[in-house]
Amino acid sequence: MIATPYRPREGDTYVRFVFFGLVDGQRSRMGLFQARQAAVDSPHSPGWALDLVNETFAWFDEHLDAPTHYDNGPRRGGNQPALCWFKAGAEDHIGRMFELKTALDACGVHVDVLRTRDPGHVVYEDDYQVAAQPGHRRF
Repeated sequence: MIATPYRPREGDTYVRFVFFGLVDGQRSRMGLFQARQAAVDSPHSPGWALDLVNETFAWFDEHLDAPTHYDNGPRRGGNQPALCWFKAGAEDHIGRMFELKTALDACGVHVDVLRTRDPGHVVYEDDYQVAAQPGHRRF
């Protein structure tokens, strides 16, 4: 494991890690949980990085629930997909995402870290994350 201490910056509320892919043809970029195949397919992927990608995905399988339902309430943005964001206090999870970022960057999959106070209309929430429809926001 790569030591990547994470400390929320003042004003951080939500943190999202994205790469170049677009969500369902929308203008929002895909999160890192969809980046695994891009790393596997990359001819530049070193073995240590792929091992770290797999270890990190296994950790998340045990320590993060995938949203299974959304409380859409009044729908905003039509059929717009919800984007998942970590709460700034989810330090262990965000630290693991920085490790995943390091591995994906080594595989040639560029990762950006986004921060916001307003991710949009929240349709799911647990202790570590929210899923929100971004509305007019571009993430």
